[in-house]
Amino acid sequence: MPVGSTWGGRAAQRLVGHVLATKGTRCHLCGGQGADSADHVIPRSKGGTDALANLEPAHMSCNRARSDMDLAAWRALHPIDPRPALGPSREW
Repeated sequence: MPVGSTWGGRAAQRLVGHVLATKGTRCHLCGGQGADSADHVIPRSKGGTDALANLEPAHMSCNRARSDMDLAAWRALHPIDPRPALGPSREW
């Protein structure tokens, strides 16, 4: 989709499906599983494109909360815990 066009419709749905199929469903904004949208790393409003290199999986709620905030500013406010989430132990 060219910059300046709206994000939506079947073209956007295809891009979201491709991003999730290619990059998985871990949200790049919060680190949680179950991403259901594609976030523009460089927001379209700041010159970002719809290229796969500029799209990352994100939860719709995280994506909307970030809006067009720079990713560095988002990370400063919402750091991702680098420790992996562990499942419950069966050895207790």
